[in-house]
Amino acid sequence: MATKIYITGARGRLGRIVLGEIKAIPIVRKETGLENEIVSDFSLENLKQILSDADVVIHLAGSRDFLDKKKSWEGNVELTRRIVEAMPKTAKIIFSSSVSVYGKKLAEIPANEGTPVNPDTAYAKTKLEAEKIVSVHPNHVILRIGPVYGPGFAEYFKVLHMISKGKMAVIGKGNNHIPFVHVADVARAIKNAIEKGCGIYVLVGECLSQNDIYAIAAGKMKVKPPQKHMPVLLAKIFAHLELRRTTHFGGKALFIPEDIAVLSSDRIFNCNKARRELGFSPRPLEEGLAEMIKKYKEYKS
Repeated sequence: MATKIYITGARGRLGRIVLGEIKAIPIVRKETGLENEIVSDFSLENLKQILSDADVVIHLAGSRDFLDKKKSWEGNVELTRRIVEAMPKTAKIIFSSSVSVYGKKLAEIPANEGTPVNPDTAYAKTKLEAEKIVSVHPNHVILRIGPVYGPGFAEYFKVLHMISKGKMAVIGKGNNHIPFVHVADVARAIKNAIEKGCGIYVLVGECLSQNDIYAIAAGKMKVKPPQKHMPVLLAKIFAHLELRRTTHFGGKALFIPEDIAVLSSDRIFNCNKARRELGFSPRPLEEGLAEMIKKYKEYKS
């Protein structure tokens, strides 16, 4: 008998890649045209009906709203609570969490699954609360995922554009490490988690320094890497002003405070557990950046 797999968040950028790797039934709020999708109001009663025969639930849906705490709590905590309560105890849940649960200042470097958590944003706190709910389920995989990049993540184009025009500044000294991970590498780990693994796993790619990342990107675009440096505090003030401006007058912020925090924090992780138990094999960042730059050039033309 075929494994019955359901997936939330299938319309998201990670969800679409996961659906390309596996055969799963998407649970959506409104019709989207996805194959075999089921429209749900995501109430507990409705979810119980849908998930009654589930063997695996891949829970990717959630809120990344860094401003609306209520929306973040509903999207990350309450929705997860209903999913876990609705699914059979015999089924397996695969949950997409975030390395943000460790905070921007790690308790140890490199950090791993056993490193103490210290969520320092409302978003990170909701992801940790959701983890606690998932961890009570007998058969669970919790994936703490780094900042994701790859096809569909066009927000990185603004950085590539600024590098290409010589307008990008290094935040701080630039020797901090950033734990990017390619979306396809995460999707493959999720696919493997259907049959393998149990517990918490960290999924990040090659943790290169901010300076090295910019140098690789600049080299691929045949321009000079960023020469100017901006103090972290000044960059954070700029991001807060940008957020205030767009909140009141509309438009899209060039950078939000979370962007600056990601770019300026020093975070290195050890993913040996995911490599060993989930077959996680992140590609070199240089390879992923080459792909992103190709997409950026196509986007520009």
